[in-house]
Amino acid sequence: MEFDHNKVRRVVEEDRLSSLPDEVIHKILSCFGMKFAVQTCLLSSRWKLLWTSMPCLNFSSWQFGTLCNFAKFVTHILSHHNHPALVSSINLNFLGGAANHLLLKKIAKYAFSHNVQQLNVVTWPVSNLVNYPPCLLSSQSLKHFTFSCHVTPTRIILETPLDFPALTTLHLSGIELCGDLFSKCVSLKDLTVEQFVVEDDLEVFDIIAPRLCNLRLIYGSGFKLINVIAPQLENLTITDCSINYLKAPPGLSSLCYTGYPLMRLCKVGFHSLNKATIGLFNYHSIIRYKVGDARKIINMLLKLHSVRYLTLNADIIECLSSFPDLLSHYLSPFSNLICLTIDYKDAYKVKMYTEVINFLLENSPSATFIMKLPKGC
Repeated sequence: MEFDHNKVRRVVEEDRLSSLPDEVIHKILSCFGMKFAVQTCLLSSRWKLLWTSMPCLNFSSWQFGTLCNFAKFVTHILSHHNHPALVSSINLNFLGGAANHLLLKKIAKYAFSHNVQQLNVVTWPVSNLVNYPPCLLSSQSLKHFTFSCHVTPTRIILETPLDFPALTTLHLSGIELCGDLFSKCVSLKDLTVEQFVVEDDLEVFDIIAPRLCNLRLIYGSGFKLINVIAPQLENLTITDCSINYLKAPPGLSSLCYTGYPLMRLCKVGFHSLNKATIGLFNYHSIIRYKVGDARKIINMLLKLHSVRYLTLNADIIECLSSFPDLLSHYLSPFSNLICLTIDYKDAYKVKMYTEVINFLLENSPSATFIMKLPKGC
C-alpha cells in the first residue's frame, strides 16, 4: 500500500491549524481586513464562525467596488458579532465624504456603546475641508484614538473640544486646529499632532492637558505662539513647525526640536531639562546662513543652560562657525553638561570647528564629547 506523503502532510498541517486556540486564530486574522477574515473562515468548518467573535475589527473601503457595498458589509459584521462586549479595537480606512458620514456615525455609536478601547479612523476625503460628525469626538470609555486625513491639501476641521475623559493616547493627522481642543481629555498622557494647520485668526494656540506626559508636534503651520499648559509634561518633540515662540512647562525633561528658522523659547520652563536634541534642517546647500540665524541658535542654547545631555546636528555647528566673532560676546551657558554629541550622520562633509566646540564645553570641561559620523567615515 502506497502512502501519499503530500496528502498526509496537508492533513497534519490542517490539524495543527485547527487545534490552535481561538485567541491565536483571532490574532492571525486581525492582521488582515475583515473581508479577508470572513472569506478565510468559510474555508474551514472549525473556523466558520470565528469572525463573529474577533476582538479586533479592521474595515477598509478599498476592498469593495462601491461605498454602498462597503456600508452593507460593515453593517452585517457589526450586527452579527456574537460578543460585541469583547471588541477591543476598531480600525476604519475609508473614502470620506458626506455619503459616508452615516456609516461613520454607526461605527462610532457601536464602538462607544460597547466600551471599545481603541478606535483608528483613516479617511480620504473628497472635498478640501471636511466637518466630521460631533458624535465621533465624544466618548466616556475610549482610551486610544487615531484620526487621520491622508489627502493634501484636504484637512479635517476640529472646531469643538474633544470630549474623551478616559483617553490616554491621541494621534491626529491632517487637521485644522480651532481653539481649545484637549482640555476635556483629562486623562491624556500621549499626544501626537502632525500635518496640521491652525486657523488663520488664531495667533496663540493653547495645549491644555493636565496629565500630558509626551507631546509631539510634526509639520505644523499657521500660528505664532504655542502655549503648552501641561504641568506633568516630560517629553516634547517639535519637527518642522512654523512656531515663533514656545512657552513650555517648568518640569520638562526632554526637548527634541528640528526646524528652520529656529523658534524662540520662553525664559522659564527649562530649568529641569535633562536631554535636548536641537537641529537645523539641511538647508545650507540652498540657503546661506545669516548672522540672525546664529543669534537665534545662541539664544536658544542660552535658555537650555540646565541640560545635561545635548545633541546638535552638523548644521547648527556650521551656522555658528560662520560667525566665530559672535561667539566671543557670550559665555558658555552649560555648567551641568555630562555629554555633548555632534550628529554628522546627514552632513555632506565632516568639519571640526574648534571655536564652537570650545564655546559649548567651556564650563563643562569634563563632559564627554561624541561625534556621530556618516557611514563609511
